[in-house]
Amino acid sequence: MTNEKPNRMLPGFLGKFVLLYTATYIVTAVMFLGAQSLLPADAREALDFFVPYSVSLTAILSQLIISAVLALVLYPFYNLIVKGRQGWLILFAALWGIALLGSLEPKPGTIEGMLYTVTTTLEHIMVIGFGAIQFLAFSRLFLYWERKSINLSIKDLEPGELFLTDNKYSLKKYATRFTILHLIIYILVGIIFYQVSGYEEALATMEEFALWRDLENIVMPLVIFLGQILRGAFIALMLAPFYATYMNRKFGWLQLFGLLFGLKVLATVITVPESAAHFAQMLEDSKSGLPEIIAQTIVFSLLFFAWEKRRVKKELS
Repeated sequence: MTNEKPNRMLPGFLGKFVLLYTATYIVTAVMFLGAQSLLPADAREALDFFVPYSVSLTAILSQLIISAVLALVLYPFYNLIVKGRQGWLILFAALWGIALLGSLEPKPGTIEGMLYTVTTTLEHIMVIGFGAIQFLAFSRLFLYWERKSINLSIKDLEPGELFLTDNKYSLKKYATRFTILHLIIYILVGIIFYQVSGYEEALATMEEFALWRDLENIVMPLVIFLGQILRGAFIALMLAPFYATYMNRKFGWLQLFGLLFGLKVLATVITVPESAAHFAQMLEDSKSGLPEIIAQTIVFSLLFFAWEKRRVKKELS
């Protein structure tokens, strides 16, 4: 096994990550667009509007930036991903489970999109399915290349644990705490920003909200409440393998924030503008959601990390 210091591995890690991520995106995009073209126009309205896959120059440039951000976010967990036997599954769960399904963007293939938009089931299935193909291929190829570059053989991989513990009861309690805090912060921060940020006007005027459900419907609060319980529990399970790493570090809350913000937000909102007008519109649109997302993620990361630290300290005393 290599004794090279992790910080010296960053350039190679970053380069391989960006190259393979973008390559698998392009291949998947070609397949996805071929399948999308077979759908009748009225069955792909959300796909045409949100454009989850594209082979345009701006889309490829965006993926280069996104992949670099993801690599930097995941690099602090290098040993967990590269040197652990379940590394490919952990990497797949982070990209497919959190960056896609767990994303805060209400788009096709995301839980938020299922809750807030009228996107059809078929459109969601297509994005989720092709996303699984892309991230599975990427996870396998990337780890094979990275391990080979540092002369790490299969027999050298650390057994590790897929989740924070083999005790299913402990995992259940962790997921419960995570979900409760996620739900409380999501609702409270959402209410505050809905009142002060002019969301009602944005919902009525911005093109981005054209496919949103009627939030005035009396069943929507219940749908959102139950949906966020499901989403919170799902993200908790996808993040569980990272728990021991960030909890054992002094500024672990910052690494948790990096994971959540990098995977759930930056991985989906980064877009290379096609023109100056497009860039100006992007800045204007970001005012209606980005501050809330940042506040929500920071508050959750700080409180969850503090809660877990206090709980562990109490159990050890």
